[in-house]
Amino acid sequence: MGINYIAMAAAAKRLIGSNRAKCVLINPVGNKPVYDPVTNEYEKEIEKHDGYCIISNYEDRLVDGTVIKAGDRKIVAVLSGEPKPGLSSLEVYNKAGKLTDTYHVINSSQVNPDANTVILYRLQCRK
Repeated sequence: MGINYIAMAAAAKRLIGSNRAKCVLINPVGNKPVYDPVTNEYEKEIEKHDGYCIISNYEDRLVDGTVIKAGDRKIVAVLSGEPKPGLSSLEVYNKAGKLTDTYHVINSSQVNPDANTVILYRLQCRK
């Protein structure tokens, strides 16, 4: 019998969700901003994806000032959408539902052992 990666993804969501911060991934849709005549401004269309995340710091020895800069955060997240490095942002909320931080997604990788089931994402984020 093979490994049940769907059950593993559900377990990751449950475990990270119980020891985490709530987060919302914001992805842009399309390439061009949309003009809003009411506000007389251009607005980008976005998609929001709920999830949970655990935020930590990079070890000092990994901070090189080029790829990983001082202040970058290492985030493990269970998300309902896929991050777009360089385009996505991640809003982090406390347990009371108050927005505490907003990060830009610099790099993203999937933990995807069977090439079909994404268990979680590893993100490099920057304010």
